[in-house]
Amino acid sequence: MPNFSSFNPNPDNLRTLIFGKDSTNTAQALATDTAGHIVNIMLDGTISNLMGVTITAGTITSVLGATITAGTINSVLGATITAGTINSVLGATITAGTITSVLGTTITAGTINSVLGATITAGTLDVVNSVLGATITAGTINSVLGATITAGTITSVLGTTITAGTINSVLGATITAGTINSVLGATITAGTINSVLGATITAGTINSVLGATITAGTLDVVNSVLGATITAGTINSVLGATITAGTINSVLGATITAGTITSVLGTTITAGTINSVLGATITAGTINSVLGATITAGTINSVLGATITAGTITSVLGTTITAGTINSVLGATITAGTLDVVNSVLGATITAGTINSVLGATITAGTINSVLGATITAGTINSVLGATITAGTLNSVTSISQKSFQETSSLNIVTADAYTALPSVTTSVFGTYSFFVYNKGPGTNAADARVEISANGTNWYADVDTVTGVAVGSVDVLVPQRFLKYTRLAYRSSATGLPTTIDAYFNGQGT
Repeated sequence: MPNFSSFNPNPDNLRTLIFGKDSTNTAQALATDTAGHIVNIMLDGTISNLMGVTITAGTITSVLGATITAGTINSVLGATITAGTINSVLGATITAGTITSVLGTTITAGTINSVLGATITAGTLDVVNSVLGATITAGTINSVLGATITAGTITSVLGTTITAGTINSVLGATITAGTINSVLGATITAGTINSVLGATITAGTINSVLGATITAGTLDVVNSVLGATITAGTINSVLGATITAGTINSVLGATITAGTITSVLGTTITAGTINSVLGATITAGTINSVLGATITAGTINSVLGATITAGTITSVLGTTITAGTINSVLGATITAGTLDVVNSVLGATITAGTINSVLGATITAGTINSVLGATITAGTINSVLGATITAGTLNSVTSISQKSFQETSSLNIVTADAYTALPSVTTSVFGTYSFFVYNKGPGTNAADARVEISANGTNWYADVDTVTGVAVGSVDVLVPQRFLKYTRLAYRSSATGLPTTIDAYFNGQGT
């Protein structure tokens, strides 16, 4: 230093001559400790190199190419840290740059523009405005709100609410709650979906659906539904499925190709084939074809073009059977039609009606009230009452009763304004016969009756009439005055528009 010896011959006092100026241009001395370290704060200037220094306070405007090995930096503004480790950062804002590794740190606020290859072990991300082009390869995100994840794979999501966006693929995940607005081209391999509303599932397999409401859409293939209850809604088409239990309230326009329906109540099946129906009640509708089925009870209103191969029909009313074989008829009324072939009637009782033609049949018991134009080729007739045998051979006649008696009745007949005739009786075999007429009423309306006779059964002659009509509660007996082969009774109301109800009987006795 110039003039060193002139100012102070003692080098130990040199420090008192080093000074600087503050912002007011006032000279300020610099002081050091016994080791030579500066203890005053430097307010301005540039320090080219610091080695092993501890800065306890103040502001460092710029640090370039430095390594800070320890200590605390209270505030860093507009700095670039290119390498090293920051053990603890509290209340700092990092506006730019790259943090290579963050371990055991809590970031309480701010924005992280880009995170690459980092592990966040704990803490809360209050707001993640946007994560673009990032890959989170491992770890756990406790809560993500208002974020858009555009790519990558989330290995496990637990207790999370995803409010919007698109999940391209979810594999092996459990979604416990929330609403998925739209799922397209996804495969859900396991788990439980509590509620799906307004969603379209276009492909994939649903292993199990419990307590769900499917409001619309198409299930292309339902391989198997086991132990499920579908309580409402519409299934447009079910193909190749097995429904083992539950209740289907309504099925419209569906094709069920196989399986078993345990119970169907109040349903309309419009088409298709039911392979087997056991213990079901069909209350209405049309069954186009029944093959190999057993119907144990109920009423079939109409059967057209069907083949019933076995079983028992308890009651047949107003039906036309056009073909086939009836093995057994018990307690039935056949009101019209033609039985083309009756191979055998065993143990049956036909109590009324007309059999137009019987060919090759064996009647083992019972009573035939009337036989017209029939040929009996073999067998035994135990009793014949009031019959006319026009041709043929009687191989054996045990006895013929000349005083045989025959009675026919027509009950609960309502009269009309014009004469109406009852079926004719062949009276050629009777010596004595008459008609009994009883007016049942109710009311006070009388009835007229007359006996008509014919030789050919086509043209009729009025033989005997009632004189004053038959009053309610009264009877009249009409005895024919003339003899012809056929005789019948005709009846009408005595006054026009005043009907009544009558019972009519025919009594005939052989000669």
